Amino acid sequence: MKKVLLAAAALLVGQATAMAQSESSSYSVVSRGGVQNTFVHDYQAIGVNPANLGRSTSLVSFTVAEFGGFYSSQAFTRQTLKSAIKFSSETTLSLEERQKLARAFTSDNVLNLGADVNTLAISVSVPKIGGFAVSNRQRMLGHVGFNKNFSELLFLGKDASVFNEVAPDETVLVSDLFDGSEVKMSWVNEWNLAFGRKIIDLPLINIYGGAGYKYLQGLGLYEFSAKGGKVKAYNAFSPVLDANYDDYLDDPKFNYDSADGLLNPVGRGHGVDLGLSAEIIKIVKVSASVTDLGSIKWTENLLEGQDKGFKLEDLAENGSDEDFWKDAGKVARTIVDSALVFTPVSEMKVNLPTRFRFGAGVKIGQRVEVGVDYVAPLNKAPGNLADDFVGLGIDFSPVPVFRLSSGVSTGAGDKLNIPFGFAITSPVYEFGIGMRDVTAPFTKSNPGASFAMGFLRFKIGKPQLL
Repeated sequence: MKKVLLAAAALLVGQATAMAQSESSSYSVVSRGGVQNTFVHDYQAIGVNPANLGRSTSLVSFTVAEFGGFYSSQAFTRQTLKSAIKFSSETTLSLEERQKLARAFTSDNVLNLGADVNTLAISVSVPKIGGFAVSNRQRMLGHVGFNKNFSELLFLGKDASVFNEVAPDETVLVSDLFDGSEVKMSWVNEWNLAFGRKIIDLPLINIYGGAGYKYLQGLGLYEFSAKGGKVKAYNAFSPVLDANYDDYLDDPKFNYDSADGLLNPVGRGHGVDLGLSAEIIKIVKVSASVTDLGSIKWTENLLEGQDKGFKLEDLAENGSDEDFWKDAGKVARTIVDSALVFTPVSEMKVNLPTRFRFGAGVKIGQRVEVGVDYVAPLNKAPGNLADDFVGLGIDFSPVPVFRLSSGVSTGAGDKLNIPFGFAITSPVYEFGIGMRDVTAPFTKSNPGASFAMGFLRFKIGKPQLL
């Protein structure tokens, strides 16, 4: 099972696919670069601000198979990315090219990636009571950073400077050698129930309140981090991910889940969203919420790694074959096999990526709506934002059946983005496509991509005023 700890390293130099940041399954949100706090309503308010359900625009609204994904990096250029792809395809690279790769991947922000799929979401507005919404969502998030030693071992192998700095028979600790490196990933199957309603009704201002509950089924959790002299290493994978646990089956402490059903969870948890929003003279909107308060308890297929140290000569012996150093994934696995000792643990509680969200927006006539967002991570849980997010978004409808969206956003471990998207709308049906950054295909530095698409979004009727 040690072999899975640094699988993410192989993704970086192998077949890395775009996986979501904040609501990346919603094309309308992606089209504004993630700006959403005052824009979303109906089922789109789930996980953002449940209070917005109190001002739903449809009696019934639902969607099926709305999806999106993203990846971004502040560590390398498009040319470096091409070299990494060549490296993964076993194409021989010169020492100079491999040195450039090692320098590029030496960063605490090598890669941020994610995927978000709304398999089903529906909301209903009930007169004099409020708005209800339910949904099922698949959320996958990841973050990777490498220090100089880790990156050099991956790309330079026996030419890494650490072989000259450390005696071959000297025992070195992961906490020292790889300080500053981290790999975090999670996959959660999320069931949501949310409610929002108007709580104060005054001539010039309406105030709404809401709450959401989520039942979480953990399908995959993975963390390797060496920070400040401490190592955190643990993982738990659902049988659907086909991890090899043969070395631990005879251990009475190992709670093994071998079920072959669909999406067997190895962790379970609960979360809460709380929010308030206000509508001032039907033009100005203000939104504030705290999302993902709670935790997941992982209890099955759970392993924890201990930093027992290793000797570089062991790594060199494993790498005596020249072909060994051409496979970064094999190098990463060998590092882990040599350095960490994994043992079963009965349970581990992991906090959800709690965030504070604030937004303010204004409607300008019937065709334009503008909003600004601020999102701050409230903990360092796996999958949370790397840093604060800020953005400005705009929706413009030149005609009632067509909407253009754009804006500007930055933060959350990402560069400055200029999003764009469009939607075809009608009283009963809507579809659209969005990109988080239209400059991404053309930029030489910090390459990335983000997209979202939805073509099964429906609305039925208009809600009655409460």
